[in-house]
Amino acid sequence: MGEKLTWRDRLTNLRMALGREPTLAEKLECASIHRMTPDEIEEQRLSFVRAFTARCEHGVLDFEQCPNCRGRAALAREEGR
Repeated sequence: MGEKLTWRDRLTNLRMALGREPTLAEKLECASIHRMTPDEIEEQRLSFVRAFTARCEHGVLDFEQCPNCRGRAALAREEGR
């Protein structure tokens, strides 16, 4: 079996085959057969680490525990955003 395609390569091939930007449904179908490369797995791991160790803009490690962030999220839900 040859080298694994990256997600970027797979989307590029899909765009070329369709001759246009794929729809969300077409991207989801493509995603169902995609297997991440080791580099993509590592990139995702690092992204998760950053997400779970970054502080919110108010300096709280977990934004869900920050009263300011939680207040904004509740307000956005009420406004239908």
